[in-house]
Amino acid sequence: MVGLSRRSWLGGVGALSLAASWLRRSSANDKFPSRPITLIVPFPAGGTADTTFRVLATAAATHLGQPIVVENRPGASATLGAVAMLSASPDGYRIAVTHSAVLRVQLMQKTPYDALQDFTPIIQIGAFNVGMVVRQDSPFKTWSDFVAEARKRPEEVNYGTNGPATAQNLAMVQVADIEKIKLIHVPFKGDSEGIAALLGAHIDAHAGGTILGDLVDNGQARWLAVFSDERLKRWPDAPTLYDLGYDVTAASPNGLIGPKGMPEEVVQRLHDAFKLALFDPQHVAIQEKYGQSIQYRDGADFGEVIRKNFEIEREKIRRAGLLRS
Repeated sequence: MVGLSRRSWLGGVGALSLAASWLRRSSANDKFPSRPITLIVPFPAGGTADTTFRVLATAAATHLGQPIVVENRPGASATLGAVAMLSASPDGYRIAVTHSAVLRVQLMQKTPYDALQDFTPIIQIGAFNVGMVVRQDSPFKTWSDFVAEARKRPEEVNYGTNGPATAQNLAMVQVADIEKIKLIHVPFKGDSEGIAALLGAHIDAHAGGTILGDLVDNGQARWLAVFSDERLKRWPDAPTLYDLGYDVTAASPNGLIGPKGMPEEVVQRLHDAFKLALFDPQHVAIQEKYGQSIQYRDGADFGEVIRKNFEIEREKIRRAGLLRS
């Protein structure tokens, strides 16, 4: 029997140790997920985002072989999902919906997180489209009517949104600056609250998600404008802000993030399941119903979108005079 040198023996032991370590990691990752996953949706139950992400989560769960529990955390300009990631374990069992407000809030005030450093991008899902509606009995028949009345009655005409850092509010700030009008902003925690206030005649208009289109379809409200890059297929007669002469849009990229330091294999497993769910017929149908845009990107590309969007939002906020020093 040929003897082994000490160097060869140590090398063999090292190789076996590496192999054993790799097998342990591989085995652990192969088991993911072995229990339910929590998806934090930073919006109230019943709104556009909540509804669409619940359908997405249900579809993704079938590919993961484990339930996905949706946990609503509205408030704080819809940044509580991101905040929750700071204390979550990077094991993939607690993930969150992110969107442009997470960037905007950081640019407007001190936050406990750094949106560019503290999270792991998993997948881009799409972009939130938003717009503004008034009640069917409103005297404002068109966007021009709304602006004209605001010019006649400074600081009396009001509108609701889901918070000061939302895309729709920043769009309204931009429009008000362009038109030299003074509007009253009424912030809510979500579209459900805003809709109740609108239908109760407590506010003149509400700018929010395209779940507002349900009010339009059942005759309770009408669009004054949509804030997307182009007209929405479901409501082709609703003008965009571009159509109305403003170089303003409020489409907000959204997707899923996890805590910093997640294993690549876990990120990939989540990405693959949610990518399949993204194009599931039921998810496509609910996105079309609410006039939302599906925009798939993997984690790396979504991270690049976040970085680019951070600079775009910085400029919008600077122009609105809301950039923190």
